[in-house]
Amino acid sequence: MRVTTSMMIRNYQTNLSKTSENKMNLQNKVLTQRNFCSVKEDPSAAAKASNLTRQYLKNSDYMDMAKDLRSKIDAQEDSVYQVVKYAEELYAKLGKESLNGTNLSQRDTYANTVLSIRDSILQSLNATYSNTYIMAGANGTEAPFGINAEGKLTYREKVVDDPNNFTELEKFNQETLYVDIGLGLEFQDAADAGTAYDQISSSTAFDVAFSGLKAVWNGKKGEDIKNLNGTLADYRQENKDGKMANNLVDLCTQLAKELAQPDGDFDYQACDAMVTQIKEYHIQADNALTGIGVKENFLEKTVDRLEANDLSLATQLERVVTPDMAAAITNYSYAQYAYNAALRIGVNLLSQSFLDFMR
Repeated sequence: MRVTTSMMIRNYQTNLSKTSENKMNLQNKVLTQRNFCSVKEDPSAAAKASNLTRQYLKNSDYMDMAKDLRSKIDAQEDSVYQVVKYAEELYAKLGKESLNGTNLSQRDTYANTVLSIRDSILQSLNATYSNTYIMAGANGTEAPFGINAEGKLTYREKVVDDPNNFTELEKFNQETLYVDIGLGLEFQDAADAGTAYDQISSSTAFDVAFSGLKAVWNGKKGEDIKNLNGTLADYRQENKDGKMANNLVDLCTQLAKELAQPDGDFDYQACDAMVTQIKEYHIQADNALTGIGVKENFLEKTVDRLEANDLSLATQLERVVTPDMAAAITNYSYAQYAYNAALRIGVNLLSQSFLDFMR
């Protein structure tokens, strides 16, 4: 077969184009530090990289959420810890001191101190984190606790010491607010859950809701003082039937009012019973604090797991997307050398003409 000059030129141009394209691809790999810049270059690797990227970003979202929740749980823990310390101070110091025979003449001072601590407890119960009330169960947009015109503690506008609100308060106390933090979120069928809608499976999400009632409400409709110390206090305040308040805040109000009574009307046994009950609230708040600590520990472990996943996914993604730079630079240098050699051959080839072959 006769090889013409035009055939050689066309063949040369084709091979030079391939050499140039190969050099450009290797150059891009070095400059971008990526094995591929488009899906068509390596469809399989691109699909794997896309899947790993999606997992990596989702894991990062879970990790950020878990860290934010950890800070929120820390804030809850701090608030309940303050309630625990205030209850301890009421019981271990102020309560015992105010009932000491040598201090009975200073009961007014102790009464004012009890009211001051009551207000501090209320502030702790209305603590916020990122403009959210952290002790309000599933509703963090409004301050959960307050004191109404009658001086009674309210939770989400319901009087805590009112037996008529008992059922509703129980519901508030059991509210949940689940957040997906990468535990494999699943839903329980409505028929199986016995509800009108599908329910989130509690083991596949994190419950961030916490009601301050867990720390200060005994979950009862009221206790009769005579059941505590064998006597029935003859109150002058709202509790004409001698019932003790069923929450720490109202109990502080009752204690302060009794301490402020004149000597002839002061009921020592009633105050002693209330101080004893405050000790029970101290234990209850401490148990609530322990429960928050368990949740905090769970979040710590979750964050550790997510951080380990983050590192693993980042490593896998780097292996798929990022080339071995030493090999990439070597290949590029060889491609550049081949391209330069091709150009030198082209100079010799294209400089010849028909006249060069005539004798």
